[in-house]
Amino acid sequence: MTTEKTQSLEYLRQEAERRVPSLNGELTVKGLEGSVRVVWDRHGVPHAKVESTHDMWFVQGFLHAQDRLWGMERTRRFFHGTLAQIIGEGGLRPDRLYRRVGLMRAAQREWPHVEKEGRLVVEAYVAGINAYLDMELPLPIEFEVLGYSPARWEPTDVTGRWKLIAYSQSMNGQTKLGRLQLLKALGPKFFAKLFPYYPTDGPTIVPPGEPAGERPMAELLDLYEAAHAQAGISEQNGSNNWVVDGSLSATGYPLLAGDPHLAITVPSFWNVQHIQGPQFSFTGASMPGVPGVTYYGHNGHTAWSVTTAGADAQDLFLEQISDREPPQYLFQGQWLSAEVHEEKIWVKGQAEPVVEQVIETHHGPVVSGGPGRRGPAVALCWSGNEIQQTFSSFVPMHASKTVDELIEAHRQWTSHTNRVLADTAGNIGYILSGQLPVRKGGPAHVPVPGWTGEHEWESQVPFEGMPRVVNPHSHFINTSNNLIVPYNFPHYVAPAGNPTRAERVVQMLKGQTRFAIDDFARMQADNFNIPGAYMAKRVRSVEPESELGRQARDILAGWDGYHQPENAAGAVYETLRWKLFDATLGRLRAWMPEHKPSAESLRSYMTAVLGMIQSDDRELLSHEALPFDDWNVPLAEALDAAAEHLDQVLGSDPAKWTWGGLHYVNFRHGIGREEPEASLLNAGRFASGGSGETVNNTGHGGGPSFGANTVATYRQIIDLADVNNSVFIIPPGQSGHVASPHYADHLEDYLAVRYRPLLWDWARIEAEAESEQKLTPG
Repeated sequence: MTTEKTQSLEYLRQEAERRVPSLNGELTVKGLEGSVRVVWDRHGVPHAKVESTHDMWFVQGFLHAQDRLWGMERTRRFFHGTLAQIIGEGGLRPDRLYRRVGLMRAAQREWPHVEKEGRLVVEAYVAGINAYLDMELPLPIEFEVLGYSPARWEPTDVTGRWKLIAYSQSMNGQTKLGRLQLLKALGPKFFAKLFPYYPTDGPTIVPPGEPAGERPMAELLDLYEAAHAQAGISEQNGSNNWVVDGSLSATGYPLLAGDPHLAITVPSFWNVQHIQGPQFSFTGASMPGVPGVTYYGHNGHTAWSVTTAGADAQDLFLEQISDREPPQYLFQGQWLSAEVHEEKIWVKGQAEPVVEQVIETHHGPVVSGGPGRRGPAVALCWSGNEIQQTFSSFVPMHASKTVDELIEAHRQWTSHTNRVLADTAGNIGYILSGQLPVRKGGPAHVPVPGWTGEHEWESQVPFEGMPRVVNPHSHFINTSNNLIVPYNFPHYVAPAGNPTRAERVVQMLKGQTRFAIDDFARMQADNFNIPGAYMAKRVRSVEPESELGRQARDILAGWDGYHQPENAAGAVYETLRWKLFDATLGRLRAWMPEHKPSAESLRSYMTAVLGMIQSDDRELLSHEALPFDDWNVPLAEALDAAAEHLDQVLGSDPAKWTWGGLHYVNFRHGIGREEPEASLLNAGRFASGGSGETVNNTGHGGGPSFGANTVATYRQIIDLADVNNSVFIIPPGQSGHVASPHYADHLEDYLAVRYRPLLWDWARIEAEAESEQKLTPG
């Protein structure tokens, strides 16, 4: 680092220390209805005792702004489409996508229609954020680095934040584009080998018992990839959760676990808070920018944990749009008037804004193509573009006392999640939340013509018809982004997911008769790789050409399937998987015409390829791009290539080919790519075990870099026998202030899969208190 940057780093460190808010003493806060006591425990968690329901949401907003203002601001710029205004050209493509999708247009349309109970929650929360901003205390160091101050919050910022959450959990539009390109390039016969692919005996959450223009497609895929990279949205995003009832727990009461798998963010995506009100209380992982602990937590009576459902709640309609002014679009033989929105995107360093003209049909906004462009335009139809009442669910959810009440509280919920539930009476349950469309022509797995009227959304699945289960005969429920319902379910819900993590969780849940918190912790740390264990046996009959390839085969053949960082076999397996992709789907991709699907999107089909190898299904090998007649041939080729890569990267001694030598988790701040910010803000890079196929999910995009792009960003285990026994961990730490002792103090425990107590009882809170603040009305 240069002397100039060293001096700059020292200045930033001093500034960062100055900007950490004091958490002791008394503050006068305008807008509070009563006095509030806030105690911070030694784990960095605030515990607030308030006198009114209004102040519960108000204090949440205040505490979020106090501790996580930068993260809230960065996320706000995503859904507003104003990232380029602070970071320059690098934010332009994400801004273009989110302006076209119209998250803020949808949020502004919705807010006037939000019902009273929901409005009170949002308004109180926003008032708390603004009360903190109005105090004009020093801002987090990121604002100093970027040279600006944040604007006050509006209620539509909260509804916009929720639209981004809902969008990220129903983003199958991108997947449908990739499918269309595959279908066009490969034809129906070979396409059907890759999609849909799900083992008929793979676990389901609810038990059984009953033509397009190329350029718009390529442009849209490019925008999707850029936007999702900036926002930390990955096709591998998912989660685990499971619950057992009292017959399977050591205490005789339910035990519930959850760990969301998202991109690594610094500061953390989550912020643990405990709010005690006069009528109900709650604790768990909140999302700064949104009130409540809606995804992970408990209220002393009920507990909940979610995974992404991958529900099919987006369609892409191909539209024929005229060159007339104003634009019109064709629908069932008539030209209809389209709405037109002018979006001005300001880019840092540029004198004039980039102007986007967004056309909107009755299906939704045109996100690619349009007048003067070759081929049909592409319009996005998604449930979040409609008026919704999610915020009316917040009080009933957080105040629920039984699983049945908690299920009912999700009647108006809009984000598509698998919600696993439990209560202190001993009940366990599951509900798929969100609104699912009923389509006139059935599910649309690829973009469909919008001008025919054959694929319209006619209605939505009634709440009573949504998948659910209460107190199943198995005595447990697990969701790990696997198939939600059997294929004979009356409504189409979601495409098949990868069953691997669910198979392993079910395997462990069936493997013993009584579970305690330590058992669930062991499960969350589990690195056993089911496909890897199969491949270890499968390669024994494969004959690579090179001596190094044969050594790699022998290492893999002796593997027990546990994906530990010190393991050589894990490194061989993951590199083999990457090179097997090159030998099969990589060849297909190279054979395709222009505007190929991205390698990242094709990697999701490796589950299908591995399934074909396991069943010895050779039909895909008959494609003209694949010069094989037996799976042993591409496996041998991939082993040779994998060994060559490991030799180049980790050295010629196979004993040093450790998985941790390739695979790592990198806790890098969003603006920590260059010095001096990197030394100040980044929390560290660490060798890692696990993979995208293990319960301890550390998914990666394949080689040559095997860095994790998806990890468990929070872990919780809730004991319904006594919620005081519940535990959590949040990487890298609770605070968003780099100079705070709680910025990265959870990392060591997180990497070792250890936990901190999720304190509930005030006697224990006071015993572990670190600081205390009193907030009084101004």
